[in-house]
Amino acid sequence: MNSVATKGARVAVLYTSVFESIKDLKEEQREDMDLAVTAKSVTEALRSAGHDAWIHAFEKDPGELIPALRSSGAEAVFNLCECPDLSPEKELHACALLELLRLPYTGNGPLALGICNSKALSKQLMIANGISTPRFLLCTCDPAGDAGLSYPLVVKPANEDGSAGITEDSVVADLAGLRRQVKWLKETLRQDSLVEEFVDGREFNVGVLGNGSATDPHRSLPPAELVYRNPRWRLCTYESKWNATHPSYSEIAPVCPADVPPGLAARLSEIALDCARIFRLTGYARVDFRMNAEGELFVLEVNPNPDISTDAGMPRAARAAGLPYPDLIAEILRLGLALGAR
Repeated sequence: MNSVATKGARVAVLYTSVFESIKDLKEEQREDMDLAVTAKSVTEALRSAGHDAWIHAFEKDPGELIPALRSSGAEAVFNLCECPDLSPEKELHACALLELLRLPYTGNGPLALGICNSKALSKQLMIANGISTPRFLLCTCDPAGDAGLSYPLVVKPANEDGSAGITEDSVVADLAGLRRQVKWLKETLRQDSLVEEFVDGREFNVGVLGNGSATDPHRSLPPAELVYRNPRWRLCTYESKWNATHPSYSEIAPVCPADVPPGLAARLSEIALDCARIFRLTGYARVDFRMNAEGELFVLEVNPNPDISTDAGMPRAARAAGLPYPDLIAEILRLGLALGAR
């Protein structure tokens, strides 16, 4: 690895709070999920590596953020902004603002974040580049007739992350179920629906580090598998991911490294790295897969800037690769500094 400002940088750890956007959960759960918790862990890791790091909230008025960052003397920003103005679709605007300020920042840029936030657009890009992904359609209104896809189908919000809007009811077996879920997403999240054929098989994900440059090429971390210990669960839903009191939370368990033969591990890595190149990913990302009964791999999503809280999948995969949490955070910062002002 290169040694770009390995220590001593002045770093603002910039985050958007999600506390107000998850009011349907108990307060203690909301506090655990808030990005302020991750910001604290990241700040502590950066300080342990010798950086002058502090937490800085991205408040509702970006006009106040600009002079605050400038007066702080920040040389770089560790970007943990996921939902400016409580909107995941505005995630790309946070780093776009940092680019206008000529401040180096961590992770992916506006182009990758914007494309990957649109599930339909990202799948079109995969198909154009020969990446296998489940057949799909984008529903902007009530699907009155044949969807042209094979049931069962999965109905997801077209522009969300963190499994928001995904429940066990998201898997539908017929047109009535499809219409029900499309209507529910329109009414509850005011979202169009991405409808795709359900791949009922093993589920994997692969973390990727790197900028895709000659000096910092993309490299994959050991693959992880989500193991469904109870056959009643068919999806990693919002509840199974975030609600520790829900039975699926403990019955869908990540295993890293995944128990797979070397050939499958190599194939997962190869496809993940292809996606990193196609989507021009920088810093860190995660690619999610399902495998069907015939052993075919399908990319479900490409996730730039995935969750890096201490117990999340990306740090878990890094630890499996021999990279403890403080070193992972330091490496993400290094990769951001290597890109400089963008």
